[in-house]
Amino acid sequence: MPSLSQLYRPQSFADITGQAHISETLRKELATGRLGHAYLFSGPRGVGKTTTARIFAKALNCVDLREGEPCTLCPPCLAFQTGSAVDVIELDAATHTGLDTVRESIIEHARFAPMMGRRKVYVLDEAHMLSTASWNALLKTLEEPPAHAFFILATTEVHKVPATIVSRCQRFEFRRIDDAALSIRLEEIAKAQQWQAEKEVIRLIVSRSEGCLRDAETLLGQLGALWESRLTLELAHLVIPPSRLPQAAELMIAWVNKQHEVSLVCVQCLFDQGVPLLPLVDDLLLIIKKLLLVIATPSLVETWKQGVEEERCLLPLVGAFTPLELNDTALLLMERRRDMKAGVDPLFALQLASTVVACRDGRSASVTPQPIIETAPEVTPLPSVPSQAPSSVDIQFVRAKWNATIRAVEEKNHSLPFILKISRPELVDGDTIFIRFQYAFHRDKVITDLKNRRLVEEALRETLQVPTLKIEGMIGEEQTTTEVRSQDVVSNVLKAFGGTVVE
Repeated sequence: MPSLSQLYRPQSFADITGQAHISETLRKELATGRLGHAYLFSGPRGVGKTTTARIFAKALNCVDLREGEPCTLCPPCLAFQTGSAVDVIELDAATHTGLDTVRESIIEHARFAPMMGRRKVYVLDEAHMLSTASWNALLKTLEEPPAHAFFILATTEVHKVPATIVSRCQRFEFRRIDDAALSIRLEEIAKAQQWQAEKEVIRLIVSRSEGCLRDAETLLGQLGALWESRLTLELAHLVIPPSRLPQAAELMIAWVNKQHEVSLVCVQCLFDQGVPLLPLVDDLLLIIKKLLLVIATPSLVETWKQGVEEERCLLPLVGAFTPLELNDTALLLMERRRDMKAGVDPLFALQLASTVVACRDGRSASVTPQPIIETAPEVTPLPSVPSQAPSSVDIQFVRAKWNATIRAVEEKNHSLPFILKISRPELVDGDTIFIRFQYAFHRDKVITDLKNRRLVEEALRETLQVPTLKIEGMIGEEQTTTEVRSQDVVSNVLKAFGGTVVE
């Protein structure tokens, strides 16, 4: 039985999903007759490179083109669709890499006129697998091709294609297919198959496919193979392996809260449950990648709130790490991942990483057991304010109403509350409330951004019923808090790995 990818393979440029920038260009070239002789299709796997090449090959021999689209009814089109088109030669370079094959199947073969259509079309899939000798032999043919010969090279690794070849081709970059286009395509296929697929199922498949249509169609086909007319989320979980992203997110939340012991217990529990730790590290790296992406594109928060569980579980982590911290954590995890691959005990390697991240005091530095550090923390100086200005509201009242203020902000902005929840109103001077942030990035996000600043000020004025309130920001911690945390860092490391402090 053919797969869904084969059963619903597009037959025209209009049917191609998510690659309009390419299909429209090719269609216009065909409509105007301004054609090249060599084309290079590059991009991720499963996004339509080979499918587009086949449609283009069919159109090149179609005798009744309709604005660049193959008619699908003429003899050359019908021959192609039934697999009997002798003038379209498709080769898989992964299994035909040798010089002799290229010479016989392409170079010598291209000299002869087509047998049925007007043109001979050579589709070379996974072209980057060709040997150096094969590329050198093919170069001359690409430089001076016969008038009837056309070449389409498809590859997932364009950097392996020699520059001399690339320079002689029209190059087209295929993109990963966006979630909306993938969803529409899956819904169309499900409807054609008379399957009632729940929205959650479609979202789950899309999230696992990462822009690859072939993967999405394969997962949908696996669900359909269960012979159920209604595709539910419960049914999908029988076929699609559960994501470990929620467990990875829980571990990162322990890191955010500086809960060293909790993080070690979390890692041990996952290990005891049989969760493979190397893939778990990959999930942690994936979360970091997504958190960096949401910093650049805050609107993703809304998408995650409407998404599947593995997206919703990331919401508490938004804004919890600075970009530099995410970078340092990713580098650390990559090092521990290499250690795991080299034979180091995965449990111990991940516990080491957890110790460093959970005990990191807002600074990117290695933690070494030693007496309490005497260095004073970096604290942003307060802006100049009158030292004796009467306060319009009590600081304890501000703190008591802080959660209500955060809820008021959340009604209009879904990313700021994550920062405000780990911040604290520190003092009130006149009409100004000073908020202490853990990181400079958080302070800048709330205080420097005028739109966000007004939003928080309006929420405070509404919650506290004081119409003249303003906010300012400060970062760092009080000296006593820093000393306690430094002591905690030392005791946590000693407790985890044994040993004593040597004066």
